[in-house]
Amino acid sequence: MWGVLFTLLLPVALAVVLGLGALLSSLGDNVGATACGRAGLAVGAVWVMALAATATAGGIMALMALDGPPPAHDRNESRTPDRTPDC
Repeated sequence: MWGVLFTLLLPVALAVVLGLGALLSSLGDNVGATACGRAGLAVGAVWVMALAATATAGGIMALMALDGPPPAHDRNESRTPDRTPDC
């Protein structure tokens, strides 16, 4: 649940932080813009890790949902006569 939450909300936080950095840069606050840029880089890295963890966990859960290995089909065993011979 937390992985999905982070996967969905971190891009919003990233956009807010980068937007704030652009606003601070346009107002002449280069120190604040640099800090927001670095914070945005950290948020982006955490978002990528959350995305990878969510995808991995989803794949593991999908594999665990399988009951077992798929049945093996032997061509010789699958051939059954369609009709019984008339005697």
